[in-house]
Amino acid sequence: MARSPIPVFQLAGIRVTLDPSWFLIFLLVAWSLATGYLPQQLPGTQPLVLWALGTGLALALFVSVLAHEFSHSLVARARGVNVDEITLFIFGGAAKLKDEPRDAASEFLIAAAGPALSFALGAVILVVGESLEPMISPALRAGLWWLGVINVALAVFNLIPGVPLDGGRILRAILWWRTRDVERATVGAARTGQVIAALFMSVGALLVLTTGNLSWLWEVLIGWFLWSAATNSIRIARLKDAVEGVTVRELMTDRVPAIRGDQSVRAGLAQALAVPGAGELAVIERDGRLVGVVSRAALEEAARDRPDIRAAEIVSAPEEHQLIQPTASAAELVERLSQLSDQLLLVVREGELLGTVDPQALVAALRRAEAEKGAVLDT
Repeated sequence: MARSPIPVFQLAGIRVTLDPSWFLIFLLVAWSLATGYLPQQLPGTQPLVLWALGTGLALALFVSVLAHEFSHSLVARARGVNVDEITLFIFGGAAKLKDEPRDAASEFLIAAAGPALSFALGAVILVVGESLEPMISPALRAGLWWLGVINVALAVFNLIPGVPLDGGRILRAILWWRTRDVERATVGAARTGQVIAALFMSVGALLVLTTGNLSWLWEVLIGWFLWSAATNSIRIARLKDAVEGVTVRELMTDRVPAIRGDQSVRAGLAQALAVPGAGELAVIERDGRLVGVVSRAALEEAARDRPDIRAAEIVSAPEEHQLIQPTASAAELVERLSQLSDQLLLVVREGELLGTVDPQALVAALRRAEAEKGAVLDT
């Protein structure tokens, strides 16, 4: 089961969450600073002080990553693309765009905003550190130098021209502008990302074998992440292309794992147990209007502690990416499905729950599309 991000705070209407993997990278950064960089710059400093400085710099780094992601988000909003969440995870951060950019120019500007902010932030920190050098402590000078360099490095790394990095999205924007075909541009940029990912993994593995230094495994891990993300981008682009012209209404089913809000949680759990594999259920009123959603785990906990309360008392509001109109395109459906973990995708119209999407219906639509293309080629 996918792990849910941990909410931290909300700023400018955008939720900031932490993936559990973020804690690992935070500790690794703090450890590497406290045991590597800082002792070299500040010889004789007590270990406790080094760890305090390392932890503070690690926090400053992730504030910088947040600023990078907020720059993407604010430019996206300015170009008509909604963003409701930023998640920090082991490989940095990601702004979750609710919609695809409408044109190549928007894609370019949104993608370029992050590296531009990181470059500017790094340059300002380095200039400030240099100009104040005679007046600041060695610890602050070392911290400013590291933070400035790491922001510039973050910008440079993100400009590598392969999906899902910002450079890959810039490349996709250029290909989109030249070909006028967003799916073709996505596949092209993702293929470049796969080549770069293969280079990361190959070079990292070779250095581990030749030097015996296991720290190069980090390059292998980064390459694996890039490969997985690029491969997923190709899969989604091809799915969108295959279901072009199909609407959600054609793929939906009214067989939704649901319970009524006026039921007790005991009765709701008994009903949920009859639907194997459903990690989340819709909660509806008698007239079919959507009240919210509830996880099976929340139902089980409530059934143990307060079995007679109404199911409506423990519902959560569905995430916006869980809701889709029946008239929406299947391409938008594919995009939404890629954002879900064990959540339901709910087809709604004016608050009424109409159904959900059976993955088998999507598979059947893909097979029909492939068969039709094959028939065209045969003729």
